[in-house]
Amino acid sequence: MYYPKQIPYLLNKEFKKNIEYTEYNIKEIENYCMCIWEMKSKRILDKTIPNNILPDACIDIVIDFTNNTICFAGFSEETKVFQLNKKIDYMGVRLKPSIFYTLFNREADKIMDNEIPFNEIEKEINLDKILNLKKTNERIEYLKEYLRKKTKHKKEMPFVEMVEELYKNPKEQSVKAIAKKWGYNERHLYRIIKINYGVAPKVLLNILRLHLCLTLMLEENIDLIDIANLCGFYDQSHFIREIKKYTGLSPLKIIKDNQ
Repeated sequence: MYYPKQIPYLLNKEFKKNIEYTEYNIKEIENYCMCIWEMKSKRILDKTIPNNILPDACIDIVIDFTNNTICFAGFSEETKVFQLNKKIDYMGVRLKPSIFYTLFNREADKIMDNEIPFNEIEKEINLDKILNLKKTNERIEYLKEYLRKKTKHKKEMPFVEMVEELYKNPKEQSVKAIAKKWGYNERHLYRIIKINYGVAPKVLLNILRLHLCLTLMLEENIDLIDIANLCGFYDQSHFIREIKKYTGLSPLKIIKDNQ
């Protein structure tokens, strides 16, 4: 199952020392939502802590309890650095790829590299009450109830299934093969993928391949040469270069730090 990995909270010692980050996987809403996540500073930060967000094809609902704001946040095609400082108190809903378009009928490519106030997109339900909740469990229950209401009559999710299929075997995928398998011509496939995921087909494949590599490196005892081959890299130097481009770390460094 596609589940993107974010490196800083896993490997960055400075981040882990100062920031508490937790992901909650909730079965009742798992068809639509990767997780509900929480990020809090352990104390008022007296220095800036970088938080590098890898591209993951997911659009999040982000609640900032310090500044009392709620927004939809799109991802970037490249790794994006956010600077954390002072008091941090965030909670977010990480929607699965394509779910933003499914639930809100807003094209995903319109929110890339952008934040849009929640109430500009969500016209049916107001979430402002959550800003008054202090306890983690209360906040999570509030978001769960919102998502249950929002997804009550949504059944078909073919583009969630497409991501799962592409993630399983990125080595054998090409835009031409994907178009043929799903019954589109290549031009129509490009438009469909941009609307649902926010990026071009080749970018989506690169993102899925990146996270498959990270999952194999962090969770499986597989040789790096085999990982590079499984994920469709031309050679090991190409594999190392791509991983380092997104994470700032070599594959060996990621494995060593994780251990």
